[in-house]
Amino acid sequence: FSIWNSVPDDKLRTYVASMRIMVLALADPKGNRLRIKKDVDWLLEKQIKGPDNNPSRGGWGYPSPISADASNTQFALLALHEATRAGIKIDEEYWRRALGYWTRMYNRDGSFNYAYRAEARGSMTCAGISSVIIANENLIDVDEILQDGGVACCRPNENDEMVEGAIGWLARSFTVRRNPIPRRSGAETKYYYLYGLERAARLAGRRFIGPHDWYRAGAKELLNSQNRLNGAWRGKSGVMENDANIATSFALLFLSKGKRPIVIGKYKSGESKDWNRHPKGVHFLTRKLEQAWTTNLNWQTVDGNNAKLEDLLEAPVLFISGRDRLDLTQGQKELLKKYVESGNFVFAEACEQDGCGNNSVFDRKFRALMDELFPDTPLEPLSANHPIWNSYHQVTPRRDWVMYGLQACCRTSVVYCRRSFSCHWQMNRPKSLDQLPQKAADQIDYATKLGVNVVSYATGRQLRDKLDIPTVVTADVKILSNRALILPKLSHNGGHDDAPNAWRKLLQNASSIGLRIDMTKKIIPPVAEQLVDHPFVFMHGRSGFKFSEQQRKDLRMYLDGGNRGFLFCDSICTNQAFSNSFRAEMKSIFPDYPLKKIPNNHPIFSDGESGFGGYPIRSVTLTKPERSSPGGFAKRKIPPQLEGIEINGRLAVVFSPYDLSCALENSAVSQCEGYTREDAMKICINVLLYRLNRD
Repeated sequence: FSIWNSVPDDKLRTYVASMRIMVLALADPKGNRLRIKKDVDWLLEKQIKGPDNNPSRGGWGYPSPISADASNTQFALLALHEATRAGIKIDEEYWRRALGYWTRMYNRDGSFNYAYRAEARGSMTCAGISSVIIANENLIDVDEILQDGGVACCRPNENDEMVEGAIGWLARSFTVRRNPIPRRSGAETKYYYLYGLERAARLAGRRFIGPHDWYRAGAKELLNSQNRLNGAWRGKSGVMENDANIATSFALLFLSKGKRPIVIGKYKSGESKDWNRHPKGVHFLTRKLEQAWTTNLNWQTVDGNNAKLEDLLEAPVLFISGRDRLDLTQGQKELLKKYVESGNFVFAEACEQDGCGNNSVFDRKFRALMDELFPDTPLEPLSANHPIWNSYHQVTPRRDWVMYGLQACCRTSVVYCRRSFSCHWQMNRPKSLDQLPQKAADQIDYATKLGVNVVSYATGRQLRDKLDIPTVVTADVKILSNRALILPKLSHNGGHDDAPNAWRKLLQNASSIGLRIDMTKKIIPPVAEQLVDHPFVFMHGRSGFKFSEQQRKDLRMYLDGGNRGFLFCDSICTNQAFSNSFRAEMKSIFPDYPLKKIPNNHPIFSDGESGFGGYPIRSVTLTKPERSSPGGFAKRKIPPQLEGIEINGRLAVVFSPYDLSCALENSAVSQCEGYTREDAMKICINVLLYRLNRD
């Protein structure tokens, strides 16, 4: 690096200066600011100016002859973009000239050329997509985004025709085995092309290029072509790709950058563009999340017209927007409900106010949709002490940004606002806030901070690896038989199904370790003729409840009679009213058998010494919402806390006063006081195995 860093200016080239800027900006943008600024000044000086009719105007090339090419130009723009993110200011004239250059390289079929009127190439089409997005990101017309000193939304979108056209060309020409060049074959600049493909798809927020899963396809191709002896890649032909250092560098860039976790899925709800009125909004919010969390993130578009549940589950937050429509099919509605019930989060906005008008059709339809999907939990304003207001930034609730929430799956799982967040997010660009009136700048800053808070609350800042295939909890017909266990949930009037997927996720985990379990969801009342068929019954809730006198008699007969039944219960979100009710009911049912703490040396916390194969549980992590703690949660290690009723030496009832269900249900961090997901799963598996192996 010291040799590379000492290249004299008269020997400097576009590639060297560009890559040096990117490396220094990644390593230490503040400490390397002077060196970055020097290389930026060099690049800006070398941009080809000249008359408007010069095809190379706005591009970069080799020193001699003085003409531009798309490869040099994309590297220069990548470097300048990273420099702006490091705080270096670059005049808009350079970005406008660069955008003009790429406009001249664009073909009617959607492809981009290496040079003016040259042959189209896949690698250059990827370069064109990234460069156009980058140039537009660094351009902003202040007069076009203001209205009465504030932000003006619902304006015509930026011209994205070149980007959409180029993605269409890539979809038609898609391959990961070579650089797609019409009328040519072979592996020419294959790895350089894959490096460009990753960047283009990532910046455009595309999970698929047409029907093609570009990252999984590219990763599979690279793994198959890697040299198993030395771990390197080498091209068969092409410019310098026969050098393993170069080919391997491109391969690793594809694998590492393309693997960035997805934080937001942007929901395409229909064929019109109403869902995408502010196309750059989620992109810029993701940038702010990267800065806030100091980690690399990505977002992607999810096409609701053909998405499966697995596609929705790849993103922990689904962003839904619109003004004039929200027309979902019954199938889309069902998937949306399953998505939320799987522990995920919906962040929705109606594009109203700020030039978008009022009383949007979207607002009426979204509220009706929530009523239909979650009839027992209303969409209502968030309280002033809701954790969203301080999940990352300290944000004060405002009357002009009323936030609505819907409770599902142990927490607020849907957040909705009638004002457009995405409009404000997409204006939070390099330089933009410096040029705007204070009123507009304040609106943009508030919307951005609140957006960061909502996503921080929704995810707990814990994201799934991109290559992890989301698991959908369904019945597995292969294990269903007369000998498969059915483990039902007990109904009562204290929220018996308020964490609807918690128990099924446990059963799914239990079936993966060899237990033959029927995954069909079954809820039964506490009556003798229903209880008698089941050796194990689960129960939870999050409000006070009461059994009838007959139900108490039936439960006593089930647990203390010849059936030798077993009841396992937890308090959703550590709800005190439910815990008090459960303890009171157990005392009424079993006045002679007290519900008391299970000692920590009990076999239920065994390491397998008692022969039932459970986890060794000596200590667990208890989490509790606390504003002053990092991430909004305080954590402490404690011995596991379970209570039980023993009848003639047999454990018949196990109760956890701390939450297990929300931890099991939510894909992100549970927002409740209780155990972590890992510890909750271990406790539940131990209870299940203990019961099934003691009889």
